[in-house]
Amino acid sequence: MVDSIYSSGSAQSPGPGAPGRGLQAPRNARSLSRRALIGSAAVAGLGAAIVDPAVARAGQVADGPQAATGGSFSPATGRILQEIIASGWGASNAPGLNVGIWVPGRGSYVQALGVSDQATGTPLQPDDHFRIGSVTKTFTATAILQLVDEHKISLDDRLAGYVTGIPYGDQITIAQLLGMTSGVYDFVNDSEFVAAYVANPLLPFSLSQVVAIIQRNKPLFPPGTSIAYDNSGYYLLGAIAEKVSGLPLGQLIAEKITQPLGLSQTSYPATSAMPAPFSRGYLVNAASFADATASNPAVPAGAGAMISTLSDLKVWAKDLATGTLLTPAIQALRLKTQLLAQSPQLTARYGLGIASFNGFLGHDGSIFGYGSTILYLPAKDATIIGLSNTAVIVGNPPPLLMTLAVAAYLFPGQFPDGI
Repeated sequence: MVDSIYSSGSAQSPGPGAPGRGLQAPRNARSLSRRALIGSAAVAGLGAAIVDPAVARAGQVADGPQAATGGSFSPATGRILQEIIASGWGASNAPGLNVGIWVPGRGSYVQALGVSDQATGTPLQPDDHFRIGSVTKTFTATAILQLVDEHKISLDDRLAGYVTGIPYGDQITIAQLLGMTSGVYDFVNDSEFVAAYVANPLLPFSLSQVVAIIQRNKPLFPPGTSIAYDNSGYYLLGAIAEKVSGLPLGQLIAEKITQPLGLSQTSYPATSAMPAPFSRGYLVNAASFADATASNPAVPAGAGAMISTLSDLKVWAKDLATGTLLTPAIQALRLKTQLLAQSPQLTARYGLGIASFNGFLGHDGSIFGYGSTILYLPAKDATIIGLSNTAVIVGNPPPLLMTLAVAAYLFPGQFPDGI
């Protein structure tokens, strides 16, 4: 759930292998101390992704049965894309990585690299399911905005009208929760919670526990006075959506979003089970790997519980950015972004459940065992997706800087100072 580029401040600690490995964390973004626990959604460490072919696992990028390409880019472009992806994969230490790139008029590139199961050596497949962490926030936000379109809730409604016991709850608006400006304490930074979750990713969890964590910590700031990436806001938004609609959040998202769009491989799970076929997930700390496939979706809930695939996320990235499920007026409000973090090469902004990275719209995510990034450039109808079967203890989700490096290569005009 926790995200990377989205908070500003002091220097971020890079993930394993980052120094000298080709992907470098930004210098001016504050690290989210528990970002790998539940998801991501921005760059909590604005990154300079400097791709270094010397670290590429070139011999493993390849043309095995798990690789799939179609509508290919030119051979020269394909080679450079492969080099960038291999470098990003090598720097991430991920056992496996799924990548999809679609640029109308230029080509497409879909590849599954590595393995989905370290114990068996099973090759990763392009249709494997992954937990998508904070990409879930884009679905939760869309469900809320649909309720706004239906006049069942207002962006100006106060949090206290739906969930009680939150400091400043009578001042915090739905819009502030969506836009990361509420100042509500982020529950994933609570040391007691972190210890319990790390010890048992299947621990029971509920709204009352989130409220208790928020109550025992100071708010980040008075509502509306600043911006900070915040998982608590989206946990609360999920609870609000359930109260307003009378449906469990997973059912609401299915009925209003995934089913209408034909996203048959995207789900909000009720248990720790993964739909087949799926990649196992791994938590990386230094050089060690721990299987982190199973976790209780009630912990991240509306901030990071969902599961999807490369092909479904291709569809979703465009629908999210273009607002096919919302009225034009509400979509326009969604895309009014605020600066979240900035470096010389990269600017991260946040709207209502959507991020912008140098004009690419989407989100990133990280949760126990998995990392994800979806990017869409409206002017070019271009989509870039990355899914990894690892999360790191501290650092950006493994696919984030790789996908941004791909974006910078294909669309240098969006990255005039490189990346």
